[in-house]
Amino acid sequence: MGHTETAPARFGTVDAAAGAVALPARFEALDALRGVCALLVVLFHIPVYHALKDARAFANLQFCVDMFFALSGFVLCHAYGWRLADTADGVRFAAMRLARLWPLHMVMLGLFVVLEVAKLAVSRTGHSIALEAQPFGPGHSVWEIVTNTLFLQSFGLHGGLSWNGVAWSAAVEFYVSLLFAAVMLLFPRRRYAVFLGLSLGAGAMLYAVSPDTLFVSTDWGVLRALFSFFAGCLVYELRARFSAPLTAPSELEILFVVVAIAFAVVTPQGAGQFAFPLVAGALIYVLSFDQGGVAAVMRLPALQRLGLWSYSIYMIHPFIFQLMKMVASFIDQKLHVKLIAWHNGEKLLLLGSLQQAMWVALALSVVLVVPFAALTYRWIEKPAMDAARRELSATRRAATAGIAGAARSFG
Repeated sequence: MGHTETAPARFGTVDAAAGAVALPARFEALDALRGVCALLVVLFHIPVYHALKDARAFANLQFCVDMFFALSGFVLCHAYGWRLADTADGVRFAAMRLARLWPLHMVMLGLFVVLEVAKLAVSRTGHSIALEAQPFGPGHSVWEIVTNTLFLQSFGLHGGLSWNGVAWSAAVEFYVSLLFAAVMLLFPRRRYAVFLGLSLGAGAMLYAVSPDTLFVSTDWGVLRALFSFFAGCLVYELRARFSAPLTAPSELEILFVVVAIAFAVVTPQGAGQFAFPLVAGALIYVLSFDQGGVAAVMRLPALQRLGLWSYSIYMIHPFIFQLMKMVASFIDQKLHVKLIAWHNGEKLLLLGSLQQAMWVALALSVVLVVPFAALTYRWIEKPAMDAARRELSATRRAATAGIAGAARSFG
């Protein structure tokens, strides 16, 4: 998913070589877009049987993950592109990316492990709570704890998703962002060509191995990430070069929002899905100007908060939904109420008619996830990033002081 930091100043730097003017340090409409996409992923995963579950377009909510990747490429180019000048900058970048993605991932992995231990303890007492899988079974093995810890769960080492399944995208994005830093350090003047080659090459390879769908994860997910991430980098390069205000911002914003929604609604599974990075790139480009009516809505405080909490929203919701299913299974079993059903191999809650359940699912997606995401951002994400910044600043000051001392001693 697009899990990024923003640049520290109010305005971005000027790329004199490219002839670009200063850009805003934060793209507020894009921040909100990330939050909206995170909530749509939550809605896609919520274990409630509702009217949209069997709709073909509902599966296309998975395009939100590709939007995350494109947003990450765009924002990382902006936040770090001109601060990556030498190896030390690359090390600092890698440290900040790890601090951004890994701590919350490990907390959620730990919670899932605790849940498996609890399931194991209950199963050994002879009681049953209608578990959909045995404790520490496939997808929840000790070996998969190791690969998840190292962000390696998405490189074809397992038959499917493991532990906190959505973390596959954070894992591949971490390594893709390291590749981005390497490109900026090694090919600063040819970065456009390299970005283009990486995006098109990854897209072509992905189509070769998965022509029927863009929606891959643990098998070819790294190609999916490369495809959209570097498309986002190209959009940023375009935005930096053509930064004059839009002449009809509201109309363009509405147009490309409608295009993105229509693409998600009508595109069937298959080759057509591979055009999505173009759609995402156009929407990102237009919204990045923060000019029109749609951007004004995106700047509302509630939507800005969703953007701030988007990584937490994305990472914590599978655990909350797992607890939700376990509680519902227990109630179903003990009270003999028809609260649980299996649909297409998935355990789902029955909450009224399919139409009623759709609105319940929408409400629960917000009520059950967003408040906890605010807490995990405050107590896990932000402290981890702040600690990393302090440590890196202290290291830089110490190195500077050491160089200055050596210069004095030889002066």
